[in-house]
Formats: sequence, structure tokens, C-alpha cells
Amino acid sequence: MTAEPLVLPEPALGPDRLRHDAEFRALDRTFDRIRDTVNTGIDVLNGLGLGLRRLPEGSLRELVVLPLTGDHRRIRQNAEAIGYADAALARYAGSTTRLALAVGRRWEGEAAASYLLRLGRHAAAARAAGELLALTVPVFEEVARFAERLAVEVEELVVELVERGTWLMARLLARAAGPAGWAGFAAEVAVEGLDAVTDLVDGARRLVVIVDRLLSMKGEVIDWVDQQGDHLAAMRKIADVARAELGDC
Repeated sequence: MTAEPLVLPEPALGPDRLRHDAEFRALDRTFDRIRDTVNTGIDVLNGLGLGLRRLPEGSLRELVVLPLTGDHRRIRQNAEAIGYADAALARYAGSTTRLALAVGRRWEGEAAASYLLRLGRHAAAARAAGELLALTVPVFEEVARFAERLAVEVEELVVELVERGTWLMARLLARAAGPAGWAGFAAEVAVEGLDAVTDLVDGARRLVVIVDRLLSMKGEVIDWVDQQGDHLAAMRKIADVARAELGDC
């Protein structure tokens, strides 16, 4: 009797299944400069009583992408790992069954019957654990799909944020150019009135709306994960079943 080898290779990272924004990485690198310039302009406008909100500190990747979306490729890697574990448990169960058949031809009596019963339970528990694990693969894929869809939306919002921020930064720097700098810009607004900077104010407010949307996604993720709690809890039940059945055998 030859036992089947248990193959548990390291799973590869899962693939992207959606189209991602190619501009995202390049734009993320420019965000710090945009944010600092826009915040300086907002400070000047707030000095005139507008009460605009400043853009938050930190890179977009730190503020938005990593806390929100998770790594959908790693999630799919976990699903692939479960497939390997399921196959390994099936082979283990098969080898255990063949062991019982081989022993049964050479051993008789109550001790043999008890031993064969235990082997049978052991094989059945291993196969059941693998099948239960396999049932969680669609859950991982659903989590990965949600995370990737969210990542794509984040990337699109980031592109708009940086593009609009670049425009606003250029306008602010143009208005603040000259020896007087930001003080001259403040004086110009004080003389000409807020109507002279309506486009700048609207641009700053739109940036804040985009940032608010990005930050609100965190709550959506938390709510969605809570809804998946029953499915994800199956992993703990699988561990309990495997521990009870395999440990007793």
C-alpha cells in the first residue's frame, strides 16, 4: 500500500479581475505637493472668513487605499490555499481508507474492529473538513471581488482628486506669484471681493467632497464585513469540527 503525497505548495497571488487606473501610482506621488499648496491657499481664504476645511495630512495610499480596500490579490491567494488544503485532506482521507483496507485483510478480532472503526472516523472527518473548507472559497472570492471593486472606485476618485488638485494648485500659485506672495493674494481678494475667487472656492470644496467620499468608504467596508460575519464564522466552525473529530480519533 502506497500513500498519496500531500501537496501543499505556496499559493500564488490572486489575479486582478477588473480594469485598474494606470495613472494611480504616478498621481499618488504628486498628491503631497498639491495638498500642501491647496492647504496654504485655504488658510489664506479662511483668514478672510470663508471657513473652508483643509485637506487631511498623509499620502492618499496611507489615508485611503490601504485602510479601505484590503489586498484583493492576497484574499484570492487565501482561497487558492484552501483549495490546496482541501485536496491534501482528500488524499489523506484516501490514504487512511486504504490503510484500513490493508489492515482489515491481516488483522481480526475486537481490537481490529475498534482500530478500523477509528480509522474510518478519521478518514471521514478529514474528508468532511476538506469539503467544509471548500465551501468557504466562494466567500473569499466575494470578499476579493468587493475589495477590488472598491479599489477601482478609489483609484478613479484619486485620479479626479489629483487632477482637480493640480488645477487648483496652479491657479493658487499663479494668483500668489510675485514678491508679495500669499499676502498679496489675500490683499487682492480683500480688495476685489470673494466673487474674484469663486472658481478657487468651488475647486477647494470639490476636493473636500472627494476626500469625504474616500473616507466614508471605510464605514461601508465595516458594514459589509459585518454582514458577511455568518459566512466568515464558518472558518471557526471548521476548525472546531476538525479539532474534535481528528483529535478524538
